[in-house]
Amino acid sequence: MNIFKQFYRSLYSPKDIASFRFQGVGKTIVYLLLLTIIASIPNLYYISKGINEAVHTLTETMNEEVPPFTIVDSTLQYDQPEPTIIEKSDLTIIIDSSSTYDEDKISSSSNTVALLKEKFVIATVGQTQSFEYASFGNFTLSKDDVVSLLQSMDSMLTVMILILVVIYLLFMFVYKVFQTLVLAIFAQAFSKIFGRNLAYAASWKITVYSTTLPVIFFAIMDSLQTVVPFGSALNWFISLLLVCLAIKEIQIGNTENK
Repeated sequence: MNIFKQFYRSLYSPKDIASFRFQGVGKTIVYLLLLTIIASIPNLYYISKGINEAVHTLTETMNEEVPPFTIVDSTLQYDQPEPTIIEKSDLTIIIDSSSTYDEDKISSSSNTVALLKEKFVIATVGQTQSFEYASFGNFTLSKDDVVSLLQSMDSMLTVMILILVVIYLLFMFVYKVFQTLVLAIFAQAFSKIFGRNLAYAASWKITVYSTTLPVIFFAIMDSLQTVVPFGSALNWFISLLLVCLAIKEIQIGNTENK
């Protein structure tokens, strides 16, 4: 049975899931990679879209709306007596040499880039990163230099996003491997309870295919940008339920060593 038929039948048939335990480990790993890609597509799409829009918006706004400034001797030189705040639909830019804003005040913001007196701060939902100008050495940087830097970054955005995609997929694949290894431990317990006595490798193969339905469900929810209450617990519960149902489809007393 090819991998796409396996994918289809894993959505609804515990009996077929149980039968997949006889296939090779290599094919199961390929299938797990396929599930990882499917699970990652929605988030990668929105992350890539967000990065593209943020860089384009920042470049355009810096070029057209931000007043001139210069960073000299690790300090922001800015002629405006009050902070400049430019709010876009998906990004806020703050230029402040008066120390009105600090990192703590900015940390509650989302999608914010702030040039402060002695450092710049990037805030996204739940995370804030700050960088002292002094940590980059003694340099002089003007608004035009920043715009040129952003424009060069814009031209390399495809490569940067591609690297991000690879790193994200690698991280997700490691997580999926960990999840299925843990689920296989439960599968071993279920096999003993139901009198099937499966080898760990067979249990692991069953768990990989048992995660198909929750992967598709959460991929759809992510595509719709819908938060599922207790999503992580629900993911594990559905997977465990399908593992249990698949093992019950195996003949009682069946003992397998591979």
